[in-house]
Amino acid sequence: MPVAAVLGWPLAHTLSPRLHQAAYQAAGLHGWRYEARPTRPEELPAGLGLVRSGELAGVNLTTPHKEAAAALVDRLEPPADALAAVNTVWPAYGGLVGGNTDVAGVLWALDRQLGLARGGDQAVPPGGGWDGGDPAVRPRGGWDSAGWDSAGWDSGGWGGGGWDGGGPAVLLGTGGAALAVALAWARLAEARAGRALPTSPLTVVGRDPARVTLVARLAGPGAARLGWDAAADLVGRARVVVQATTLTARGEPVPGQDKLVPGVRLLDLNYGLHAQGLVAAARAAGARAAVDGLGMLCAQAAEAMTRHTGARADLAAMAAAVGLTLPPPDA
Repeated sequence: MPVAAVLGWPLAHTLSPRLHQAAYQAAGLHGWRYEARPTRPEELPAGLGLVRSGELAGVNLTTPHKEAAAALVDRLEPPADALAAVNTVWPAYGGLVGGNTDVAGVLWALDRQLGLARGGDQAVPPGGGWDGGDPAVRPRGGWDSAGWDSAGWDSGGWGGGGWDGGGPAVLLGTGGAALAVALAWARLAEARAGRALPTSPLTVVGRDPARVTLVARLAGPGAARLGWDAAADLVGRARVVVQATTLTARGEPVPGQDKLVPGVRLLDLNYGLHAQGLVAAARAAGARAAVDGLGMLCAQAAEAMTRHTGARADLAAMAAAVGLTLPPPDA
């Protein structure tokens, strides 16, 4: 029986087993099993060794392993090589391959949930620099025909219509997830430029100047860098906010969340009952779109499942397993 797993520390509330088991069921992989395996940092080499030995068919990695794993695999698949951060590992080419599906997950959320890939009411079509998934591994029929369920859709939750590219656009945080957001933003800007659509440069805000610089270098032309003391003022003026710190995961407020402007588009990469404060504040302020990270989690997991099994992932089945309502195709 093939077994895959998620490795992280701590690993108390992960939804990965539920997502992947739903994907296996939908793909007819009834013999597959997915487990959560709490793994301390010093245990990561041994955990990856289980993939090398064949005991595990593949693993997904979460905090704090993404950057450490880049040095422990034999080959890095784009975009993991550019990020030096890995969230998916599987055996191939006689060794271990490390990939990063977080970039594709963030791109999916920026487009499908926040509506940032579109200018006015026009979507960025294939050929515009990004076709909705990069790397392009998609559910049956592609992302836009994966059996969207619009039941319970709240038009205030998604970024219907388009975005004029105006800012400020802010990224809070400099960890492994922030690296993926920065690269996703650069690819989003490239795709929009291919359609002659402007895109606000991203401003990266963090506590460690070296990390801020590292993340900003991935974010495309014009990316700015600011210290944490500037967070409250910038969040209070921003038109796009991506929250990638652990603050909301701990139920703590983000600086400036009481000053969010009407029409803001906000993505908080954290999810769960205790991580809703920022999303709730944005909706109360009249956000154009405000979502947590559950959609991004589903989208990146769909890509990771394909890496492990070679089968196409059914995003709709995975979303249903965790109670996520997907945006309708024309959102």
